[in-house]
Amino acid sequence: MRLKTFTAPTMTEAMALVKEHMGSDAIIVSTQDIPGSGVRLTAALDHDPDFDIHDDGTHAPALQEQLDSAEEALTRHNFPERLRIRLCDLMARETAAASAQQLLAGALDEIFDFSPLPEKNTPRALAFVGPPGSGKTLAVAKTAARAVMKKRKVAVITTDYKRAGGMAQLSAFTRILSIDLVQAKSADELKARFGEIREADMILIDTASCNPYLESEIGTLCEFLSTIPNETILVNPAGIDADESADIANAFADGGATRLMISRLDVAARLGGALYGADSGNLSLCNVSMTAQVADGLTALSPLALAKLLIPSHRAKTAKPSFSEVMK
Repeated sequence: MRLKTFTAPTMTEAMALVKEHMGSDAIIVSTQDIPGSGVRLTAALDHDPDFDIHDDGTHAPALQEQLDSAEEALTRHNFPERLRIRLCDLMARETAAASAQQLLAGALDEIFDFSPLPEKNTPRALAFVGPPGSGKTLAVAKTAARAVMKKRKVAVITTDYKRAGGMAQLSAFTRILSIDLVQAKSADELKARFGEIREADMILIDTASCNPYLESEIGTLCEFLSTIPNETILVNPAGIDADESADIANAFADGGATRLMISRLDVAARLGGALYGADSGNLSLCNVSMTAQVADGLTALSPLALAKLLIPSHRAKTAKPSFSEVMK
């Protein structure tokens, strides 16, 4: 029997993931509501028709070509050896796949947890954290824009009052979106401001940048956010060194981060480092920021969506896939 777990903002989306990855014959074994995140389903399949074992125990030529293509993509994206070997070992166990993308998607699904940001009402604030320059403010603006387009009532709190231009940048975004922006300079102010706007469908917090190598700054951030119910989202950019990414992820995970959003995909060509960080910090992958435009480019990650980012379509193997291609 083959078991898989799927996490999604709604039951409908979770069922769609089950059907996409396991087919209509899958049986729902268990369901679980995750406060502020959605639902988690565990599905079972007595047999997988795509996993046909050849009598000689070797891979068919077409499958070997897919394996080679997937491994080449992992090397191109600078996956650290340990993570690349784990993914390749998982792919080598498969005996059939429709494409290299689907082959890699299955392996990614085994290693990473995928938990996109909620699009519906949540009783907890979403707090975006990260090192300087990671793209937190833009991530907040994009998340707010997406919620506004879905007719949600959104409020934003900023604690980033020291960075030059930080307040002005976020104020420009929120003014365009016609949503509330309030400022909190202390933990007590944050608690008070949250109480004033807690009736909003979604509350987003843009925090001040934090040095992951200073335990005092991580501790201050953790103490600051502990005053209100929240889920902490680490924003980590693509294209950075894998060990650096792991250090960042581990530091913010120790400070309470549960999910990782990969930013700056519009100016980076390699994802191995960011994904190594998620694996090292045991953080769920939620979304990626693919453009500098506030109105679009915030893409929910699934195993197949991530595989499409790692392996461009056959029409443009040397280029990154477009936003529309990933969403197909």
